[in-house]
Amino acid sequence: MAKNYREKELEYERMGQFDRDLNDEHRTFDARDIGEGYRYLTKTPGEKIRRFFLLPAVKFFGSVYTFFAFGFRVKGKKNLRKIKKIGAISVCNHAHEMDTLLVKLALGCRRTFHTGSYYLLKKGWAGRIFKAGGFLPVGSTVKDLEKLQNTVRELLGKKKIVNFYPEHALWRRYEKVRPFKPGAFRFAVKFNVPVLPLFIEFRQTKPRKVLRLKEKVVMHILPAVYPEEEGTLRAKSDALLQKVRAAMIEKYESLYRRPMVFSSESAAEMPAAGADACIGEKVAEDGTKGEAAVTV
Repeated sequence: MAKNYREKELEYERMGQFDRDLNDEHRTFDARDIGEGYRYLTKTPGEKIRRFFLLPAVKFFGSVYTFFAFGFRVKGKKNLRKIKKIGAISVCNHAHEMDTLLVKLALGCRRTFHTGSYYLLKKGWAGRIFKAGGFLPVGSTVKDLEKLQNTVRELLGKKKIVNFYPEHALWRRYEKVRPFKPGAFRFAVKFNVPVLPLFIEFRQTKPRKVLRLKEKVVMHILPAVYPEEEGTLRAKSDALLQKVRAAMIEKYESLYRRPMVFSSESAAEMPAAGADACIGEKVAEDGTKGEAAVTV
């Protein structure tokens, strides 16, 4: 299976299809309905109690598991401390099957919330646990997206961090920084908060090589990038996207000691903002279609 995924990654890279899922189909029949009445945050006493007990368990057992399974380490914590008094959007390369857990451990289990496709939120206890852990499903209707936007606004006001994967598709242990979709950066500009770039590095060590283990996983927290003060929402979002992606590419090249080059000319020509799911235009409060379109 891993070989098939690697072959698909190479094929999609040559084709410039960087946001294409490696899984051809996704299970949606058991997805929880996030329509009318769904609350994104824990509100009831039962939900709050579930979250109260879940997060310490995630921190303890998650830390132990990721250390022994992946040799997981976090670097750049000083950059996280610099934004401890404000809310922020974080973005991470989507390159590990457990990267949401890795991000949570790196940034703080209680402070971090995560966006993802709606079909990942399942019915029953699996969905309840996901919600308690801070999962924010991205729906496909305007109303879903309005609720998501209001939830992100509320969380940022409470100095929380909302994480996005702007590459959209999960490519396991893929090292390069793929093109980004603009949704996370539009949220950052709209709510005037910085973007905290996260870069997952896969590092081979002699002990792991001798034991025939996969590369260890290192999470790098880069300095926060702030939106520009002047310009339209779109212009400021695009500029922010370019700065963040450039910082992550620079980190890639310094860690792997090679230039980041894709295997296809179409990829090289692809704009950085070209590739998470397009949400479309959000209807403004006054009933007109405005510049608040969100793509995540």
